[in-house]
Amino acid sequence: MKSKIKSIRSCSEKNSPRKLCPKCPAGVTRLAVVLAAALLFGGLFLLFRDDMGEMIQEEKIKPYVPDFTLLEVQEDNDQEEENTADIPAEAEEKLKEQTQELCNSVDNSIGWINIPETKITYPVMYSGDNEFYLHRAVDGSYLRVGSIFLDYRCNADFTGKINVLYGHNMSDGSMFAEVMKFIDSAYFDGHNYGWLTTENTVYKIDFFSLSQPENYDDFYDVNSDVSLWLDDLRINSFIWRNIGFSENDQFISLSTCTNSEGSSRTVLTGRLCKI
Repeated sequence: MKSKIKSIRSCSEKNSPRKLCPKCPAGVTRLAVVLAAALLFGGLFLLFRDDMGEMIQEEKIKPYVPDFTLLEVQEDNDQEEENTADIPAEAEEKLKEQTQELCNSVDNSIGWINIPETKITYPVMYSGDNEFYLHRAVDGSYLRVGSIFLDYRCNADFTGKINVLYGHNMSDGSMFAEVMKFIDSAYFDGHNYGWLTTENTVYKIDFFSLSQPENYDDFYDVNSDVSLWLDDLRINSFIWRNIGFSENDQFISLSTCTNSEGSSRTVLTGRLCKI
């Protein structure tokens, strides 16, 4: 009788479902598959969330986009001469009104940066540090791509001699990613101007330099002596266009990361010209 019971028990054990031990090869494989799936779906969720966040912010800011089609530039074949802006007075006033509406409606917004025929067209933000808008949308909510913002040591009305804007180099081409395209001299010359609007002023930006400083370089000392700053910039630029300078000139630089890691920055610099 005992042997029969033993035999029955053995058959029962053979037919019962086996529990996988996490330490067994099969258990490890199944666990790895589960973890991989979790990471995949988690990553997709984060990407979807970020994309949705960007689209929501674009819709929020759309009513305040200045109409840059009002502006026209007469191209000059001489690279050493700046392009001239043909701006009717009513167009200038319209752009300032639109920027005033932006600044009145969006806290900490101080203007709008635009480079024709690129994706670079964004409101410019300003806070008491250089961290807040790294990963925040214009409304202050979390956004991985962050916002374009002015160095907190600069004057918020762009009346300082040296002005530096920061923006991420995003893989989808947004923010300041297209600054990297200016490394190509032909592209640089084909996109050698931009616009900056504030509540009180419309500026044309004449780009003349493309450089790659380290994030700790004196280039980022916005209180530097302008003459020394320009001399250092000229030495460290691998694209430089002679446009002529005066002691009253003001400058603006668009700075972004050269790579996803490291301290190198790629910087597009231009002269601010009041319209």
